[in-house]
Amino acid sequence: MGSTSALLNKPLRTLVVPILRDAGFQQVDARNGWSWRNDLIWVFNIRSVGSYFSGVTGWPPGSVCAWLGVFFTFAPRPGGMKVDDRGRMRPAEHSCHMRDHLVRNVDQSSRMRRLWNSAERERTDIWWVQPDGENVDEVASDIANALRDHGLPWYARASDLESALGLVEAGHDCLVKFAKAALLARRLGDEDRWRRYDALAETEARRIGHSVDRDTWLGI
Repeated sequence: MGSTSALLNKPLRTLVVPILRDAGFQQVDARNGWSWRNDLIWVFNIRSVGSYFSGVTGWPPGSVCAWLGVFFTFAPRPGGMKVDDRGRMRPAEHSCHMRDHLVRNVDQSSRMRRLWNSAERERTDIWWVQPDGENVDEVASDIANALRDHGLPWYARASDLESALGLVEAGHDCLVKFAKAALLARRLGDEDRWRRYDALAETEARRIGHSVDRDTWLGI
């Protein structure tokens, strides 16, 4: 029998990849996808929790989370950005300006009750994957449904700059929030909000001892 990752990748290719391709993702594999769209890039990533997390929490190491990202190409470009063989930027999900994750809907409580920490037993952002791969079809099917029902609408909202700015404004006050809001407001031509958030970002940068170089704010 193959590894847990290999066992899960097969149904992911069957159930998740077609949804990504239908949504316009040009480069996909079982766990990753990129879609280049004018001034932004959609990023999709499924990653395992790994052995360290497993040892600390009790989740099987092959259990997975599914992450969504939107990267704005008009933002300052971070160093070390990978490009594909056509010269297109290929950002990692964690470097995206807008981020979200899919939520598990399938009931896995009978498996999760063996976790000692009650907070871990209540998590809905991880899919429990049996080490022997017994439930990989169930997991892939639920990820596909979550991508279709939540993920694709989220990509649409986060790609509309006014909606994206609203999502950012609803977040916790911090340097990244203010810098991101300033970036979007400037792109939208909203000078009042741009100047307000730019000033808030500069004030916060000075407060925490960070550089006031605006090109570095979204890379912290």
